[in-house]
Amino acid sequence: MNIGIKYCGGCNPRYDRTREVQRFITCFPQHTFTYTPEQTVCDVCLLVCGCQTACAESSGLAVKEIKTLCSPRDFTNCAAWLQNQTSAATAPLKKALRIGDTASMTKTFSTADIADFARLTGDYGKLHTDAVFATAHGFGRTVVHGVLTGSLISSVMGMTLPGDGTILMDENLKFLLPVYAGDSITATVTLKHITERKRWYIGELYGVCHNQNNDMVVEGTCRQLLTKDLFTIM
Repeated sequence: MNIGIKYCGGCNPRYDRTREVQRFITCFPQHTFTYTPEQTVCDVCLLVCGCQTACAESSGLAVKEIKTLCSPRDFTNCAAWLQNQTSAATAPLKKALRIGDTASMTKTFSTADIADFARLTGDYGKLHTDAVFATAHGFGRTVVHGVLTGSLISSVMGMTLPGDGTILMDENLKFLLPVYAGDSITATVTLKHITERKRWYIGELYGVCHNQNNDMVVEGTCRQLLTKDLFTIM
């Protein structure tokens, strides 16, 4: 916020105006202060007057709001007002959700993804890591871990719908077809239902994954906890 400061003529000062202004500026380092409000467009201009006569001239100021300060108490009240304005401006905007909202993402899995997931989880099952074994048992090549494919649904929920701040409560997935390295998988999530609690919402979502041939390879239902300070329901 750009804040202008303009003094009166100082013919009858009843308090130390300069000291009060410096205290005020020190309290709000996040704002920009200027002593030439006549030459600068300001969000607020403080007319600093030495007494209740309040003779500081406000005409010609390119400013959205003017605050006339004639005493230390006025400075205290103005500081409280500005603090409220600052808090409102910096408060995170709530994300509005509607039943039926959808979001998607697509990822092409590689052999390196399979190897990385095996290393991170310790799941070196031969169907995922041994092409000869996978071929001998009817798959033809190594298979992407089912949980890795299903994690795309979680990625959509965490990043887009509902998005930042959501917390997974439970998840029920069905793995319908194998996924192989080189497959491009599109995960789509739909918000199906919302239950309101005192401090949060519980969102029920349906997620599906399709491969490049539009075959459904994973489907499932999930519940997410949505805090009311981050989300609102339309």
